[in-house]
Amino acid sequence: MELSNTLSVQELVGLSEQRGGHRVSVFLPTPRADAADRQDTRVSSLLRQAEQALRADGVSAATAQLVLAPARRLLGHPRRAEQLSDGLALFCEQGGVRQFRVPLRLPETVAVGDRFLVRPLLPLLGAAGPFYVLALNQDEIRLLRGSRHSVQEMALDGLPLAVWLTMPRRRAQVHAFVADRGGTGGRAVFHGIEDDHTPLILQHFRRVDRALRDVLPADDVPLLLAGIRSTQSLYRQVNTHPGLIGDGIDGNPRGMSPEQLHQAAWPLAEPVLCAGETTAAATYRELRGTGRTCTGATAVCAAAEQGRIETLFVRNDASAGTPRVIRLHEDPSMVDHLDAAAVATLLRGGVVYAVPRDRMPDTAPMAAILRY
Repeated sequence: MELSNTLSVQELVGLSEQRGGHRVSVFLPTPRADAADRQDTRVSSLLRQAEQALRADGVSAATAQLVLAPARRLLGHPRRAEQLSDGLALFCEQGGVRQFRVPLRLPETVAVGDRFLVRPLLPLLGAAGPFYVLALNQDEIRLLRGSRHSVQEMALDGLPLAVWLTMPRRRAQVHAFVADRGGTGGRAVFHGIEDDHTPLILQHFRRVDRALRDVLPADDVPLLLAGIRSTQSLYRQVNTHPGLIGDGIDGNPRGMSPEQLHQAAWPLAEPVLCAGETTAAATYRELRGTGRTCTGATAVCAAAEQGRIETLFVRNDASAGTPRVIRLHEDPSMVDHLDAAAVATLLRGGVVYAVPRDRMPDTAPMAAILRY
C-alpha cells in the first residue's frame, strides 16, 4: 500500500501508462467532518460496485476478489490527523493498491478496465493548490497547507522548522535607575523600562525563513502570513521566499479555526494560483480562428500525440447523486479521449488545466492552444 497527500505529474502519468490485467479506479469525496467508519462504509459500497462490474464483464469471483482484496484490507485502519483530506483515490490491481488522499473533492466514481482512470485527479495539477499559511502569534508559529477547499495544519515533527515553532520570550530591559539619597528617607526611582525584543524576533524569524525553505516544495508555491500587522511586517523584513503574497490575514490566528483561516486565505491565494490559467484562457480567445487552437476529440488527441499542444483545457464535470461506473474497455468514449489527450500533453511538456464548464475558454469539452 502507498499513501500520499500529493500527486506529481510523473506519478499521474505513470498510473495512466499501466496496462493489462484487471484494474479498478475508485474515487470519492471524504469530508473532514465525516467519521472514519462512515468513510469506510462508502468505500466498501464502491468496492462492491466495482466487484459487480468486474463480474458483469466475465471476470471470475476469485479473480475479482484478488483485485479488490488489498483495498478492502485498508478498511478499519485509524486515520491520523495528517491523513485527513477532501478526497480519496484508490488504484487497485491484483496484488496491490495505491491510495492517494488529496485536497480535492472527488466525484464518486468507479472505473474498471485494463487501465486506470486519472481524469478526476487532473485538477490537482492546476489551481486546486497547494498554498501555505504561516500563522504567527506571540507564543507559537504554525504552518498550514491549503487548497481550494480547506487548510490543514502540517505535522512538522523531525523537520528543521520544528525547532523554531516556539516564539522567543519577552525580556524586559531597565534603561535607567536613579537612587535619590537627598532629604529624609532615600527613594529609588525607575526612569524607564522598555519591552522591546524586536531584534530577538527578527533573529528568530530569519531562522524560521531558512528552515521554511527546506519544507516548502518549490519557490513558486504561494505563501501567506497570518498575524497582527506588526508581526507580519517584521517577518516580511527577513523573508527570502519569492512566493510570499503581499497581502496577509490580519489578526491573531490563535483563535481562528481551520475553516475561518481558509475563508480568509482563499480569496488571497486564488488569484495567484489561477494566474497561469487566466492568462492561458485569454491567449486561447485571442488565437481562436488563427489556426493555433483546436477542439474536438479526434483533432485534440492527434495534436497531443504529435507534441503540438502547448496548453490543454479539459472540462472536469463532477458527477452528483448516484456514483458513476465506467467501463474503460468499451468503445472509446469522451472519458478515454480526455484522459489520453491530457496524458499525452503532459508527456510532451504541455500544460493541462482541468476546469469546470464555466472556466472553459470554449464550449467544447476540450480546447487546446497549439505550438504550431
